[in-house]
Amino acid sequence: MLHVPLPRQRIAWSCVLDDTPALWAAFVPWLATALGPGGVAVEDLVVHHAAPLRHDVEALCGNLGVRTLAVPPFDARSPHCNKLRQLDTDFGDAERVVLMDVDTVFAARLPIETVRAPVAGKLVDAANPPLRVLQRVFGAAGVPLPQVCTTALRDADNGMARFDTLAGHFDGGVYIVDARALRESLGPRWTYWARWLLDRAGILERWRVHVDQVAFCLALAETGLHADIVPGAWNVPTHVRAAHVDDAPIVLHHHGRLDAHMRLDGELVPAAAPAVARVNAAIDAFTRAMFDNRTFWNHRYAAHPALGSGPGSRGEALVQKRAWLSALVALAPGASVLDWGCGDLEAVRTLSCTDVTGVDIAIEALRVARTKRGDWRFLTPAQFDALDGRPRDFVLCLDVLVHQRTADEYAHLLHRLAPLAHLGLIVAGYDAEPNPRSHIHYFHEPLRTTLAAMPWILEAVPLMETRDTTLYFAATSEAGRALAYNALEKSRAA
Repeated sequence: MLHVPLPRQRIAWSCVLDDTPALWAAFVPWLATALGPGGVAVEDLVVHHAAPLRHDVEALCGNLGVRTLAVPPFDARSPHCNKLRQLDTDFGDAERVVLMDVDTVFAARLPIETVRAPVAGKLVDAANPPLRVLQRVFGAAGVPLPQVCTTALRDADNGMARFDTLAGHFDGGVYIVDARALRESLGPRWTYWARWLLDRAGILERWRVHVDQVAFCLALAETGLHADIVPGAWNVPTHVRAAHVDDAPIVLHHHGRLDAHMRLDGELVPAAAPAVARVNAAIDAFTRAMFDNRTFWNHRYAAHPALGSGPGSRGEALVQKRAWLSALVALAPGASVLDWGCGDLEAVRTLSCTDVTGVDIAIEALRVARTKRGDWRFLTPAQFDALDGRPRDFVLCLDVLVHQRTADEYAHLLHRLAPLAHLGLIVAGYDAEPNPRSHIHYFHEPLRTTLAAMPWILEAVPLMETRDTTLYFAATSEAGRALAYNALEKSRAA
């Protein structure tokens, strides 16, 4: 007998972005693992955004062909409810829609074809809110109570803490819904009950942040749609200490626990180590191929401020750089400074200069910098071009060249900055291949070679070496060259 395979069930995979650093950062791991271990086709992705897309995210989606949709915020009282804006989307011929929180990642392909019910999800990991609150909510709403289920919070410190909740009280990280049901019944009622709960501020007591999940539970019970409870492996939390994981995790829900390279922090779930390793390998491969400095540094400054601009602006390297910068500006009283790639400002914040402009591609870096020197001016590169563009006495570019992915980007940055310096360009970069290399560091040619070939540079005077980088004063005028040698003489005499 000839076997004719059934046509593939089309599934739409949807998420919502909002204007918080954690969600912008979480998008890259979600996308990387959806297209990688998750096996999701790019044409099946729909990314909603309740705030204008950051330029780096917009560029990433455009390059990959990811469908993006702007949606208005749902209600200012509950940013979490912005996810309900997905319910108005036309998912075309998709038979199923998987609604996901963006702070999830795929360790493997979700077997959606095994779901038979119109709706599926995983019961919540904790009693948020507890059963008594849910029972009171359902009573006030006049919706018949669904079945009470017993589940457990996996906590390595307290063992298996069992608790009761309602059937359909699913964790919001992953909802699987029949597209027609979402459009015609569940979606409209979910929206209704979310607004109903928001209008009754005290009804959820201190668990009001979970209004979206409770509204889903109300809508599911009211519509009478059958729901499958999926295995825990379909939505494994990594932000709580887990005693064990029943099955190999398929989706992990990190709730923002990402390391400085936007990789999953699996410290609290050691039993999930193989899945975490698979996820992180996919994230590393994706970021190597699609690396964007804006995304990386926005996450670094928002989530890992102690690391800041990296080892080049910490410890002994920071002490030496501050000393050289102070010595140079002391020889040019009243000098103006342009710090390109200012980062968290640690290298320059102690300077006594008053005319200082910091420029950075990472808006989170500029936010941090403004808290340290409110008397200075801070701009993005686009803002500098549109609003400023004027030369300065000193132009700084410290440990920025090492993050330029291509030789063209590397050369373009130097050729852009050198003409802006009256006295000199103070620049740090690689004179040799760094060891070890990482996916955020790039070497194109020795910095001394590049500087020697630039028409604006009279002489590149090396000031100091630290780790793999060399700090140069690239003089752009005779006055600048004299100043550099004056600083060197004072340093040797000290």
